[in-house]
Amino acid sequence: MTPRSLVAAALFAGAASASLDACGPAPTPDTAPDIFRVAVNGLPGGALLSVYGDAAAGRAYLAGGYVGVDASRLGAEPAGRMLVYTGRGAFHTACTASSVLWWTAPVDGAPMAAGEGGRIVRLREGGACDVVPTGLSFAEGDPTYWGFVQWRGATWFVGGSARPDGPKGVLVRWDGRTFSRLDVPAAARALNLYKIDVHAGSELVVVGEGGMSFTVTDAATTVLPTNLGTTDSRLFTVSCGASDCWAVGGVNNGIVLRGYAPGGDAGLVWNPALVPSAGGWNGVWVADPNNVFIVGGAGQTMHTNGSVSFLPRSLTPATLHGVGGWAPGGSGASAVVLAVGGELGTADPSQRAVILVRNDDSAAFTVDGRSFMPAGQLRRTLGGFGQ
Repeated sequence: MTPRSLVAAALFAGAASASLDACGPAPTPDTAPDIFRVAVNGLPGGALLSVYGDAAAGRAYLAGGYVGVDASRLGAEPAGRMLVYTGRGAFHTACTASSVLWWTAPVDGAPMAAGEGGRIVRLREGGACDVVPTGLSFAEGDPTYWGFVQWRGATWFVGGSARPDGPKGVLVRWDGRTFSRLDVPAAARALNLYKIDVHAGSELVVVGEGGMSFTVTDAATTVLPTNLGTTDSRLFTVSCGASDCWAVGGVNNGIVLRGYAPGGDAGLVWNPALVPSAGGWNGVWVADPNNVFIVGGAGQTMHTNGSVSFLPRSLTPATLHGVGGWAPGGSGASAVVLAVGGELGTADPSQRAVILVRNDDSAAFTVDGRSFMPAGQLRRTLGGFGQ
């Protein structure tokens, strides 16, 4: 573990402070160095790429697999998997898949995941990953679905391909019966689209490479200017709350965008900010307007209340790719938060995963019965002056 400096960065003005409850057997001072504890480190089976929390059930679902590993090298090992976190330190493998699963989210209350090879799976009660056939054919080959979300009775998928000659600008709508590929703005047709979320219940927000962002409504698709240019400007993830959206990306320089609707007919407007001393960011989750969690390369994490941001030391050299959880009662002050990732740069069957957790004070964590000892010194509060 390599300690990192603590940086308080004033990114945006006008947000209230919030606090988080203590994790750990004994209270720790507010000056403790960590947002998360390392719950699981060196888990075999490939990296973990995304996570979402189910507040009603008090559990979370994690998805991932062997990123960049040729399937011929895996033998009988499945390329993708979903894990379930049942709280109080316990994880178990829910199901496996023949393709890497890049995103997981609920559809009609049931966990679903999507990923490479155009694969979409639904977790069935009893522990099987049922493949959901799309009936779609792409002339350039199967896409990777990097993100999806349910909105107004339909599920919307975005994607593309890591191959230069693969499909780009993929936007697919599933009404529960039929999958249909939809057109995207001309500026997005040659770009990979990475994530999609619902803003204020009234529109979809899509982000992708080249600083691309656009909205989808019942009437139209509209490009949202990000003013990022085309160098080191990939936007990997977007997460929206009731009022605003956050998008993150970059590779060498971390990009953080906050989107807000100023009113009238202006629509969503992105406000970019460069976070000091940070490399690229991969994942963001809005627990509530005052508690936003961001993760990225080399184990870096960040919490922001919209006005002040706290960047702790890195607890792992692994890449953190996704973050999510649930906020009891809708309050991020007591959110259970999980950050997931792994050895994404290790393109062979030895690739392993890492899981970081906030607000689970278990003395040990288990995955399929295998025990892991946590590490880290958790801060009791986040969101106040200096975080």
